[in-house]
Amino acid sequence: MLWKLSRVTDFPDFPLDDHLGTIDDDLLPMVATETLTPSSRNLMYPSQRSAFLMVALIPIVAASCQRTPSAGPMKTTEARTGIAEIEPLDENRIIAGQTIYVPAYSHVLTSNDARPFDLAVTLSIRNTDRTHAIVVTKVDYYDRDGRHVRSYIKKPLRVASLGAVEFFVKEKDTSGGSSASFLVDWVAENVVSAPLSETVMIGTASTQGISFLCPGRVIAERSR
Repeated sequence: MLWKLSRVTDFPDFPLDDHLGTIDDDLLPMVATETLTPSSRNLMYPSQRSAFLMVALIPIVAASCQRTPSAGPMKTTEARTGIAEIEPLDENRIIAGQTIYVPAYSHVLTSNDARPFDLAVTLSIRNTDRTHAIVVTKVDYYDRDGRHVRSYIKKPLRVASLGAVEFFVKEKDTSGGSSASFLVDWVAENVVSAPLSETVMIGTASTQGISFLCPGRVIAERSR
């Protein structure tokens, strides 16, 4: 329902010109529906008109703020059928596994003065085997000085055949520095094709955008 902006209940002597228009009833509870005669409009002084407009606009601004959704924190993974937390595997059942080093850049240096350009980082771990699952046992993030920043998983993650799991570093997170890295450990109960691990970096500022990827490198093999 639309109400005609005619009179404020707290100021019964204040008239309102017709050109102020209409507004939703849930946004302006202080406005009444009674319309004044044309002759009574001439009784309104400029200071009264300003006071009316201020009172009328406060509920509109408040309602607009309440309807604006707040941004929540970004999630690293979504609940999916191909990804599941499990208990650690029995060591005697492990057939294969690797440790993979994956470069990451939370920022790169640009311009002649080596200005940092912040980047968001996505680590992607893809199970390339068409039949069997793999189990990711560790995803650790290190800064450019080799110091451990954080661990991304608390329990092993089973990744289904041809499935993938991602981990995200926010653009504003500069804890890793310009040459950060991930160490990824995975194991399997069957002979499988090796998974693919890589990072994707992306950042935008004004009209400039940067994006690139870095593949991982196997630094340790595990076999029975």
